[in-house]
Amino acid sequence: MCGIGHAIARKNLEKGRLEGKQEGRLEGRQEERESNIVAMLKEKIPMETISRITHYSLDQIQKLGKLHGLL
Repeated sequence: MCGIGHAIARKNLEKGRLEGKQEGRLEGRQEERESNIVAMLKEKIPMETISRITHYSLDQIQKLGKLHGLL
């Protein structure tokens, strides 16, 4: 591979790493938010309050609650 080919490969590799990191951060935030929702459900906080705080719909909160055996 010539010098230009190596430079392009490095650039693509770095771009892929950055995209992977960004995707990982987004998934981590979603997992944290859902963990917080489950914790609030365990504390018997009303779903309307949880929805207002987290910006999750009541349906999404109910699904999480059922998935974790809380509803």
